[in-house]
Amino acid sequence: MGIKNFISSFILKFSNVKLKNIFIDHHKYLGKRENSLKIYDHPPRNMILSPFKMIFDPMDRLLVVNFKQDPVYYSIELQIFHKIGKEYPLVIIYRKDNMKDIYYTNEIVIKNRKKMVTDLFTNVSFNQLEDIEYKFRFDEMGLDAYLFLKDKLEKEIEFKIKENTPGRELVSILAPIGAVSKKPEYFPIVFLNKFGMVIKRNTEIFVRIHGFLRDATEMPVRMNRMSFYSAHYSLEPVICNWNNNFSGNIKPIILNLPTLNISDENITFDLLKNSDYYEIRKISGKDEEDHKVTFEFSPAIPNLLTLKSNLKIIGRFSCIIDEKKGVFAGEYYLTRNGDTIEFNIQPTKGWQPFPGKLWLASYYWTAKIDILHEFDAKIQSYWRRN
Repeated sequence: MGIKNFISSFILKFSNVKLKNIFIDHHKYLGKRENSLKIYDHPPRNMILSPFKMIFDPMDRLLVVNFKQDPVYYSIELQIFHKIGKEYPLVIIYRKDNMKDIYYTNEIVIKNRKKMVTDLFTNVSFNQLEDIEYKFRFDEMGLDAYLFLKDKLEKEIEFKIKENTPGRELVSILAPIGAVSKKPEYFPIVFLNKFGMVIKRNTEIFVRIHGFLRDATEMPVRMNRMSFYSAHYSLEPVICNWNNNFSGNIKPIILNLPTLNISDENITFDLLKNSDYYEIRKISGKDEEDHKVTFEFSPAIPNLLTLKSNLKIIGRFSCIIDEKKGVFAGEYYLTRNGDTIEFNIQPTKGWQPFPGKLWLASYYWTAKIDILHEFDAKIQSYWRRN
């Protein structure tokens, strides 16, 4: 996945702003809404029906550096992965002809990602190398990074970045993702935890392409009263595809009562018992690095199997990533007519570093669920962008 493309507007349009307090008020926004028992007209069941999906793309660290003057390339993205107790690099080099060259040393980092990458990019080359030399560390002075490889032309690609800023502070942001399809396959959560832009002052930096030094691109504006290079990194990126488009059958989840915390596939459900009706208060998922994405609902998602026909329910949700509450939020809408349920979700609140329409508010999710019988249902779900 090319995170550089995802946050291009963030890099280009950022102005002199403070990178703090960028989350919404989770508790104030959700409030304390509850479902009335009047929304139900079927007997209580010891099962729930869930249309939710979460697919993680675990990544240990991420670094992007942009540069100018080179006739072929303009950006390098270094990703680090932990797999089976070892660390592996993956490098994406962005070319001016819109080609993306991907380099790696072990198939383990690419075998489950090729389809995702080719869905995002139309012009991609995959190249396995015997060795990629790299360093990616962070200490009290900031970033200390290095990369060296030979590209598919058998020519050298190299960069070094060494920040020298005592007490270097990092922040956390939800990356603004604007450059994606009008018909997305999922809602893209790219949370850059322990995130930093590379500070210009006192930083040692060079980029060497095919034997020639290239200037690192500088940000055209100041941020937090400092000058930065157009280079950024995250020490704990959290990447999750929420509610991938799906068409097929879903089975109700049988509850192991009296517990109100259950797991099905890779999602954990925190349930609420409303009289004898079980509702979904939270859903959570974890990646291989134990980073956790949670959605909390207010009121809780009603029990879809026992919901009354011919009514509409409007609720709210808020996203928690690890311990950070209110990363983004929005509304959900539920209607049931006979044995058909329509479930809609729209993110409406979040933070972005540039003015204009909120990028995430352009996403709208629809799930149409037909209850075939008590142990089977059919669903068609998809995202669209306005």
